[in-house]
Amino acid sequence: MNSFGNKMRITVFGASHEDYVGLTVAGFPAGVALDQDLIEKRLRQRRGLMHLTSKRFEKDEWRFISGIFRGKTTGAPLTVLVKNSDRRSEDYEEIRGLARPSHADYTQHVRFGGHEDYRGGGIASGRSTVTYVILGAIAEHLLREKGIFASSRMKSVHGIEDEAIPDIVDLERLREEDFPVLSKREEMLRLIEETGKRGDSLGGVVETWIVGLPAGLGNPLFGSVEAQLSRLVFGIPGAKGIEFGAGFGITKLFGSQANDQMQYEEGLLRHLSNHSGGINGGITNGSAVNFRVAYKPTPTIALPQRTVDFIKKENKVASFAGRHDAIFAIKALHVQNALANFAALDLIL
Repeated sequence: MNSFGNKMRITVFGASHEDYVGLTVAGFPAGVALDQDLIEKRLRQRRGLMHLTSKRFEKDEWRFISGIFRGKTTGAPLTVLVKNSDRRSEDYEEIRGLARPSHADYTQHVRFGGHEDYRGGGIASGRSTVTYVILGAIAEHLLREKGIFASSRMKSVHGIEDEAIPDIVDLERLREEDFPVLSKREEMLRLIEETGKRGDSLGGVVETWIVGLPAGLGNPLFGSVEAQLSRLVFGIPGAKGIEFGAGFGITKLFGSQANDQMQYEEGLLRHLSNHSGGINGGITNGSAVNFRVAYKPTPTIALPQRTVDFIKKENKVASFAGRHDAIFAIKALHVQNALANFAALDLIL
């Protein structure tokens, strides 16, 4: 349930209030010098706008405990640990059995027979995604040499849409920003701040492009590029939907509009549109792979809601004041981008 991969295989471990969260990746190429500055930069981006996201402040102190010798990868499994230092586990003893609506408290309790680690959401917390960002930074370092990169933006927050269409220069710039938006940044930030002050939360859509992948990667059917990306994305807590290219909107087009027509330019095949999101028949077609992911509003909010105590079997009305994000899609953006980098590297190896 916590492993994924093809040529490389990742295994995630640890929980929100354990001493560490960690990740092991098997099959990573040998002889790669890790770019520690890039790892730190991507971790800072994930922490990002702390005044609008979680009040839990983690320094994200990390270290590799296997797979590194003399500063380079050995080809053996790489294992990284990230310390959990800002924990308040006692907060969760007081609400033991009180299900936070749309959180995993009840479902984990049933699935694991009452033995679940309920502190901070346990394994359902977004805390483990810090390891995805480290993984993505390692992959990004290798992809640079091949002219491949992933870039993401906040496509929408609640009803505010970033409608501008980015070009290659925009995509290169966006991946260096904490809150990458083309045209509606201030409106989004204002809404997030106002919503957080009310004790409520917001969801959002994150859009990603993987630029530079050659045609011919992936497989048909269950091994499709879409399937691989989807499995990775749904390893991000709170992800609720994914679409590629024109997505569900393609149903509103005629075939003559939806088809990505082609032509040769200076000997290179070029698609004149990208409604397919860079993928045909599960295989990359040479255009940028493009997908969008919907993240639900943070379920833990300070407003009173009807719920239950599933240990005492009582109905309750409760609010859950705490150190929670008004929107976690901002952090998820950097996690999604990291996983896109990992997926791209896994495809080209």
